Amino acid sequence: MSAVIRTFAETDTQSILAINAESVRMLSPMDESRFHRLREMASLVLVAQTHFGIGVLLIAFERGADYDSTNYQWFDRNEGRFLYIDRVAVSSSCRGQGIAKRFYAEAIDWARKRSLLSLVAEINVKPRNATSLSFHRSTGFREIGSRSPEPGKIVSLQKLVL
Repeated sequence: MSAVIRTFAETDTQSILAINAESVRMLSPMDESRFHRLREMASLVLVAQTHFGIGVLLIAFERGADYDSTNYQWFDRNEGRFLYIDRVAVSSSCRGQGIAKRFYAEAIDWARKRSLLSLVAEINVKPRNATSLSFHRSTGFREIGSRSPEPGKIVSLQKLVL
């Protein structure tokens, strides 16, 4: 499947909300108001345009953002110059196509151009997101810690040194 990775456009909003809703079990919920707040503080918002429409979303933040995620705040306190991958949501029609790897390559290139030192992310261990854990391991991320941001949830805190 051919996909063009590009920055977010306002007309992408409804597609982005649908993709996030499809993966909400592993991501946090996001309505239109929440998305606009995230987009305003985000350093990088990318989408993949396919012939089916928008199929993948990536939202990322640099250090110092006024973001209320306790996982982001952990990295903000404990890491240097980083790009925090907040969420990557892939529609079912785009899974297994290699688009997420292309997104991460774009994010790495973007971060290096800004002299950032690492990409960081958290991945669910409970409930287990085996696909994301495997993907991040294959991309070169390594666990630097874990935390329980809420009862019944455990995340692996991961880092890719650039």
